[in-house]
Amino acid sequence: MIRTFQTEHGGLAFESAPTRRQKARRNRLTALVVIAAVAASAGLLQHFNDNLAPGGPATSGAGAYYAAR
Repeated sequence: MIRTFQTEHGGLAFESAPTRRQKARRNRLTALVVIAAVAASAGLLQHFNDNLAPGGPATSGAGAYYAAR
């Protein structure tokens, strides 16, 4: 959508504003990107946790963080 308005110096200025459809598409895309980023970070943290915990509970003073399962 293109809107025009009068500027202070007397000329016309054109401004394009996104339509409802464009806003909805942008919101959906943003939501998908956020979901993908959260899933990737959770997978990465789980991968690190699996590699740091070869088995058994963590001993005190081991220096590694083990997430509660």
